[in-house]
Amino acid sequence: MGSSGQRRISEMTADEVVLACEQNYIDYWRSATIASAVEWSQEDGITRCVTGLPQEIFNVVLYSNLDETNMGTRVDKAIEEFKARRIPLIWHVGRTTSPASLSAYLEARGYPKDYELIAMAADLTGTRPWQEARNCIEVRRCESFEDHAAWISCLTSSWDSPDPVREWMLANPFFVEPRPNPAMYLGLIDGSPCGAVMVLASGGVAGLQCVGTIKSAQRKGLGEALVRTAVKDALAEEHKFMVVLSTVEGVPLYKKAGFKAYGALPEHGMYFDRLTP
Repeated sequence: MGSSGQRRISEMTADEVVLACEQNYIDYWRSATIASAVEWSQEDGITRCVTGLPQEIFNVVLYSNLDETNMGTRVDKAIEEFKARRIPLIWHVGRTTSPASLSAYLEARGYPKDYELIAMAADLTGTRPWQEARNCIEVRRCESFEDHAAWISCLTSSWDSPDPVREWMLANPFFVEPRPNPAMYLGLIDGSPCGAVMVLASGGVAGLQCVGTIKSAQRKGLGEALVRTAVKDALAEEHKFMVVLSTVEGVPLYKKAGFKAYGALPEHGMYFDRLTP
């Protein structure tokens, strides 16, 4: 990403902002898997991160660098490998992927675009109107193993993750060891842990990752309090903008915190764990 984090949003094109969102997401996965027994591969021009966990968002093709002459052969080979392992996964197709026809090829192979992530960013260079959180809400930075364990429980609950996901996170130093980067924030309502957010700084860009609020605590202002706290700290660290790849459902939350949408990235779900033996 070079020095994009030193530029203002007003100095960037929409495509450059989307690329910053994608790169931060790729850097998140690279960081999250470096200390754990996870497959990180760039074989045949296809960059993938495979945990083997039984939830598609933990097995991802992050981007591909192919050309029209070899795309079909290499994509088909990767699909057959995933199918043989019977794991669910998501194949992202965004600005970092080439050729642009890959999404149409996956659809033709029977894997339709079943979702989109919205690339969003917030300008941190102007004066911001901060809204105080409700008295019952507290957001604090994780500083202990207990904080991180509570953070993991909130996140995996909000994502409806199966037990192996929580166990994998608890065993992964990236998620349980306090460190300057990433910063992990725990949200509490009346003292009870209910929400989580992470900020990963990479290439000079601050990005939101792993955002979630347990279902019983939703629509109470906690999600907005978590995001605003992350934005405040990024501003204090002199970041000029913050990025996030949002679910469609999460867009209203980020808009409240000053984020704007710059583009959409298609995702193709492949649920090989559901195949009949």
